[in-house]
Amino acid sequence: MLKPHRASIQELDEKGEAEKLAGLLPSLTLAAAHQTSAHDIGVHGRRRTGIGEDFWQFKQYGPDDATTSIDWRQSAKREHVFIRQKEQETSESVWFWCDNTVTMKYASRTAETNKASRASVLTMALALLLSQGGEKFGLFGHSEKAATGSTAFNKFAADMNRRGEFNFDTFLKTSRLPRKSTIVMISDFLAPIENLKTAIRTFVDLGCNGLLVHVADPAEVDLPFSGRTRFEGLSDEEGMTIGRVESVQSEYQDLFREHRQAVITLASQFSWEYAFHRTDENASSILAEAFEALQVKGV
Repeated sequence: MLKPHRASIQELDEKGEAEKLAGLLPSLTLAAAHQTSAHDIGVHGRRRTGIGEDFWQFKQYGPDDATTSIDWRQSAKREHVFIRQKEQETSESVWFWCDNTVTMKYASRTAETNKASRASVLTMALALLLSQGGEKFGLFGHSEKAATGSTAFNKFAADMNRRGEFNFDTFLKTSRLPRKSTIVMISDFLAPIENLKTAIRTFVDLGCNGLLVHVADPAEVDLPFSGRTRFEGLSDEEGMTIGRVESVQSEYQDLFREHRQAVITLASQFSWEYAFHRTDENASSILAEAFEALQVKGV
């Protein structure tokens, strides 16, 4: 009898955990959020008239229509006067980047799971909620275009578990991201802050808005060790031994707070939303916070 591939078991576990997590959000809350979104700025997938750039249809001029919207060229071809309606501006789709670099594999003893697994489950849970609401979503580096529905979600979940490390520079040079999209970046953001700034600026130049979900292991936040401690590098960094690690705890915590504040400041600079999550905390709280942030962004 063949032994199941370990990665396949993990894929099923993470997808099942995401579905369970998404189910924890009350359906009435979701319905109310979507109703609010529909009332304010329109629902994706349903074309609505409004201020925008994209042509929708011609409509016969009525007493409540502005004369400035009359399309005189089209009216000259017809018996009646017609106006040009434009589709209301909404976020066209939600695009996810879920960090899968080596630093995301870390998990301390007090964490419920490693950062990569928590980020994957959260990403899939958000995609499932969007799918249930009829919203389009896609995965950077895998999805050719955003889609919605159960088939799209199943493909999304499979792609999540097939992905390798992702390079933004390569993606942005080879792909065409729809304007007015919403970008969701889930990461520990341990890469140089300038790299993140460059990526966000590129998205903003395309007319996109976004959400940064900052995931951290509790040990990365608190440095709760004592005595002689050996720290091993996760990639090419050399290991380091500290004789009394508690002697540098306060300084380390200050550095982590500075790092987190730099990410918060960057999000604020570009009017993006920001959410923070420790992997020793319940995942349902960050899911609710992230979903609410997407509602703020018009999803």
